[in-house]
Amino acid sequence: MNRDHIEKHVRNQISKFDIPFDIQEAQKSNILISGTNHTGKSRLACNITSILQNFNWQIICFDNTGIWREISDVEMLYQVSEALNFPFPNSSTTYDASLLIPNDQKLFVDEVLKDLWDSRVNNPSNQWTLVVLEEFELFGRNIRGPVGQKLFRIMHAGRNQRIRVLGITTDLALIDAPFIRLCQQRYHARLAIEDNSKRKFRGYYGRDWCRVAQELDLGFFIYLFKNKLKIVHVPLFEPKRLPAPYTQPTIQLPKPKGLWQRIKFFFGTSKRRETGGENEALRVLW
Repeated sequence: MNRDHIEKHVRNQISKFDIPFDIQEAQKSNILISGTNHTGKSRLACNITSILQNFNWQIICFDNTGIWREISDVEMLYQVSEALNFPFPNSSTTYDASLLIPNDQKLFVDEVLKDLWDSRVNNPSNQWTLVVLEEFELFGRNIRGPVGQKLFRIMHAGRNQRIRVLGITTDLALIDAPFIRLCQQRYHARLAIEDNSKRKFRGYYGRDWCRVAQELDLGFFIYLFKNKLKIVHVPLFEPKRLPAPYTQPTIQLPKPKGLWQRIKFFFGTSKRRETGGENEALRVLW
């Protein structure tokens, strides 16, 4: 099958999901979703992850809000209770970090991103991975900090390791410019009313689009792709299945021997007393 047939097949597959999204661009760069609360940002992100899972992408989602367990179809769900205690994902996994305070959430994400990068460098994989970050403003700031350094490395050079990032934020003004520039697919819902938010949005898209962004209704986004802007409507995503809770594998320990078993063992080893087994049998009995 030549390249044209492959691209046509991919476009036909994506068109079934009825949202504007380009999977080739998702492999080249990163994705950013912004907008005020209750505008459909997380539902849009769940829709994108659902599409990518159909193309055998692995999803690693860091959910600081606790909402993904109810609205996504990511395969596994792990409730994080300690910042440095987690299973490394072998399949698509949502890490629910809503029980952690923001500082611990950053420590947790820092540790997972480090392990993810080390794993891909030491053991290259042909499978693409999308890292989803709710409350992206916690991580997409201070590029010189440890979390910012690891995140920037993935967003900048992660294509070589088949890792891409999707960030979700309430306000574009809270994200540093280097992280925004690395996102070539962007979805902007209704704009916040703060002056800083309007100023930054105008700096990227101009005064007219800034006015449009302030009037967007629920489910409507300004979509940036290939340096072109358009208004799109994204239908409400409803998952056909919910994540399965992750259960830690348990090791079956041998049951302790009762008195009768110990007596049988004692008499069964009596013949070994003459060859030095007496001490062992007595130890088991007592």
